[in-house]
Amino acid sequence: MSERNATRALVDVAGAELETFRAGAAGGSLVIGAAHPARVFSADTAQLLAGIAEADVICLNPRGLGGSSPPRQAAFEDMVDDIEAARQRLALPRWVFWGMSGGGWLAQIYARRHPEALAGIIVESACTSFRERLGDPSCTLSPFFHAWRAPLRARGLLLEESHANPSTVEQPEWLDVEGVGQIFHDRGGPALLVAPAPLDEPMRRAMPLLWTFDSRDWIDSVRVHALVVAGGADPVVPVHRVRAVHEAIPESAFVVVPDGGHVPSAERRPAAVDAVRAFVASCR
Repeated sequence: MSERNATRALVDVAGAELETFRAGAAGGSLVIGAAHPARVFSADTAQLLAGIAEADVICLNPRGLGGSSPPRQAAFEDMVDDIEAARQRLALPRWVFWGMSGGGWLAQIYARRHPEALAGIIVESACTSFRERLGDPSCTLSPFFHAWRAPLRARGLLLEESHANPSTVEQPEWLDVEGVGQIFHDRGGPALLVAPAPLDEPMRRAMPLLWTFDSRDWIDSVRVHALVVAGGADPVVPVHRVRAVHEAIPESAFVVVPDGGHVPSAERRPAAVDAVRAFVASCR
C-alpha cells in the first residue's frame, strides 16, 4: 500500500453534492468514513485521522457544511442517508464509520439504519442523549454546572426542570451573559446550554437539531461491531455519559483514556491511538 496526500472531491447524492476529503493508505482493504453534523471537516482532518488509524479515511461534510450543497431542513437520519448514498456512489465495500463528539450520534444512527453497510463503528466522546447530558451538572456545557448556576439564576435563566422532558426549540436564541458566556435557549425560556467560548455559525445554526438527539429508546438494538472511547478528563462529555453508549451496545469495547480531554484521539493520546488501530485491524 502507498500513502496518499489528502484529495478533495464532490460526490453526488440525491440531487446534491457532498464535499469529501480522502487521505491515508491507498489500496487498503478497509476504508473509514467520518463526519460531524455541525463541524466542517477538511483535508487536514482526513490526514489527521488517517495517521491515527493507519488506514484509508474519507471525511464527508453534510449539506450546508464546507463545500457541500446548501442546507435543507434535515434530520440526523437525512445526514446519515446522504453519507450512505455517498459510500454507494463511491462503490466502497462495508466500511468503519468513526464519529467523534456529535459525529458519534451519526455513528449510532448509522448503525441503526444501515448496519449492512458497516464493518464497525467508533463512537468517541459522545452520549446517548444531548438533553440529558446538558442537564448533568458535571458537564461544563450544562446551565447547572457549578460555575454558571448563580449568574444564570440571577438573570432568571435557570429552571431546575428545564431538561426533564423531551421538547423542541421553537424560537432559538443566543444571549451573552456576563460571567458565563453565550447561552442557548428558547426565546423567553431558561438556559438550555452554556457556551463558555464563542461557537462558530454552523454549530449555532445546528443547535436546535442537536438538542433533540436521544438514542436511549433504541440504542440497545444496535448489533454492529463497536468501539466506544472516552476521555478520562473530558469536561464536555463526562465518562459516565460515554459509558452509557458502551453499556447499551452489546459486545462493544470500551476504552477510557487517562487524562484524555474531549476527543482524545485528536490529542494523539497513545491509549486512544492504540485502541483505534487495534479496532480497525479487527474489522479488516
